Amino acid sequence: MENKDERFQRIESIVNSFIQKKNIPGISIQMVSNGVTVFTFDRGYSNIQSQKRMNQNSISSIMSLTKSFTTNALLHLAEHTHFTLDTPIVEYLPCFRTKSGQFNRITTNHILSHTAGFPENIWLVTLLDKDLFTLVMQSPEYHFIFKQVPDIEKIINNIKSREDITKYFSSIELEYEPGEGWKYCTDAYVIAADILEKVSGLTWEEYVIKHIIKPLNMNSTYINPSLKTSIENMSHYYLYKNGDYHQVPFPYNPLGAPVGFIYSSTNDMAKYLIAHMDNKQKIISISARNNMFVMMAPREPGLSYGLGWKIKRVRNLKIMEHAGGCPGVSSFAAMIPEKNFGLVILCNTGEIPLQKISDQIIDSLYLSNQ
Repeated sequence: MENKDERFQRIESIVNSFIQKKNIPGISIQMVSNGVTVFTFDRGYSNIQSQKRMNQNSISSIMSLTKSFTTNALLHLAEHTHFTLDTPIVEYLPCFRTKSGQFNRITTNHILSHTAGFPENIWLVTLLDKDLFTLVMQSPEYHFIFKQVPDIEKIINNIKSREDITKYFSSIELEYEPGEGWKYCTDAYVIAADILEKVSGLTWEEYVIKHIIKPLNMNSTYINPSLKTSIENMSHYYLYKNGDYHQVPFPYNPLGAPVGFIYSSTNDMAKYLIAHMDNKQKIISISARNNMFVMMAPREPGLSYGLGWKIKRVRNLKIMEHAGGCPGVSSFAAMIPEKNFGLVILCNTGEIPLQKISDQIIDSLYLSNQ
């Protein structure tokens, strides 16, 4: 029988083999089991220019892993106020409309599970990051966006609040009836945050810090920090082109924060994953947590989406996972609650298929001998 050290040596070999094939400036990985850290891996630099090594406390963008924070906040709100996930959102946001379709049937559950009927790529919220907008304009591979939305720059200049983003959906046509399909719509999570703010009286940032980040002692987790602050261990971000690393702008998007602009470390994200699997966790009730992990939106056999998490079945395992990414950022997290196992990977370059590492590790630990 393989011992513990041999298993972890095999996992390190899996990771090394993967990163040798990719041009990765820095990567940090942590695995947890039964509430404790069982494996860590760090390679490369969080800041190439200063030769700062990537480590378990390096603070990196987690991009769309942020959506699970927004989901937790809404679940917490439902447990402590009159708000419910199944109430049509027009009852909380009377200004909400869509150009076509039964918008008055759309609920927060639909938004969090990406089953509201919205199209996949709206681009509005993503491009509120001014530096990213400039990068996209300078990159021919992204010019299709401007063909898709010719007046996107004018639209962005008129967005001053999260309510403005909610109102923008009056120009969006639904592509299917609410609850009758699935398309991943990043922008819609700002509508969820708008609801949270209207019901709670707090900003999304205040709510997430008060009810998630502080209770879990995630002391190296920030929302939209500036590079001008004195925060140490902040990663820089790179793209690999023409045989060299090119630094890209620091992701910064205050209005779009609920969709992808939390920054954390593998140490802090490990705490977050442990809380999702621990029946004594401090965020939401067990029943609310279990609702988050229901396969609500079937996409193909064995693959679905819950609330803020992708869910898949691989043989007898139910795996919760999510990726995040943008130019200069790749992130990934996975959990197997029945095994009390979690994995987080943070990387400071874009378009790295981190799910492949996760799949190989999970297969090595739990599936290869079945």
